[in-house]
Amino acid sequence: MVLNSKTAMFWMILAGLTVLGGCSDYSDQMTSALKTQEPPKKLIEKNEIVPSKPDASVDRRLKVSGDQAVIEDSVPNVEPVGSFLVPTEYFTIRSRYFPEAICAVSLPADYHEKPSTVYPMVIAFGGAGECSKSPRQGSLAWVSYYKADEAAKALASSHLSSSDFRGLVTREQLDKFNRLLKKNPYSGVILVCPYSPLLTSHNGLEIPEYEKYIMEELIPALCSHYRVDRSRLGVDGVSMGGARSMYYGFKYPEIFSRVGSVQAAVGPFMDTYRHLVNSKGNRIKKSSIQIVSSDLDVFLKSIEKFSSMLESMGMRHSLLVLKGPHDYIFNQGPGSLALLSFHGSQNPKASQGPVR
Repeated sequence: MVLNSKTAMFWMILAGLTVLGGCSDYSDQMTSALKTQEPPKKLIEKNEIVPSKPDASVDRRLKVSGDQAVIEDSVPNVEPVGSFLVPTEYFTIRSRYFPEAICAVSLPADYHEKPSTVYPMVIAFGGAGECSKSPRQGSLAWVSYYKADEAAKALASSHLSSSDFRGLVTREQLDKFNRLLKKNPYSGVILVCPYSPLLTSHNGLEIPEYEKYIMEELIPALCSHYRVDRSRLGVDGVSMGGARSMYYGFKYPEIFSRVGSVQAAVGPFMDTYRHLVNSKGNRIKKSSIQIVSSDLDVFLKSIEKFSSMLESMGMRHSLLVLKGPHDYIFNQGPGSLALLSFHGSQNPKASQGPVR
């Protein structure tokens, strides 16, 4: 992975802002966090792009911030990709705002066997390492690099083992996950990972054109094409993608009922989050919020500060501090399991405040 010098400098500055009290080994840790430990699973070659038919049973409009966002293009291009443990496909639309409008969509294992069932959907943003890749590779962040397909299979079995967490779990944490899984069985999630541009110092938390693509074009197209339970539409992300997900969740609480992040780089953006909570706090309070970090996460201190800020502002949420580093192995175990179990449960556990 190669980052240009300005972007690399921005993320090094972010490190200093985020890790309160400093971290002498931060550079090495962040480099490790952004490295690809292994190549993605081999993709099917020579897949013909198949224009899919929209689901006529789903309204082609989605209300966004009081306006009707209408899909103007005909149909998306859908291209099967794998082999993965759950059905996965590239989903591409023509965007007026963002030319690299491709995402990878992973469907519940029983999606095609239950044509009348609707499913929760989560927009899950990848980290900086995947943002710097090609659009087709970057959009595979969750299903390939973070192995969310393996996490989905493990959750569907209704019982988790230490190996499902890549060994990054205490006995107490494992027992708690299994108790919650027994009480709220995993029902499957439509996991959407859009290709994302890198956040850089000059464009702030989000690029306006990319935001318009996500909210005005991509989400309406997804809700038109797939069988989505719109009452369970969520947003999540890891590291830099976690900074993004909290922004979208707090800015558009009328769209996202579940808001999550995994080892999020929230440190530099506290004022933005505070402003959004101040302006939309009453609506945000209706959302389920999950914040995931870990004992060796380089962003843990800033995440705890973020959690404390939310608590002081009356925002109920769950803070899960699990086991593991800010690295791919955490995403492949605890990170993916926590994300999918949160968005895939019928009734995510309500918290009166931050919990570990």
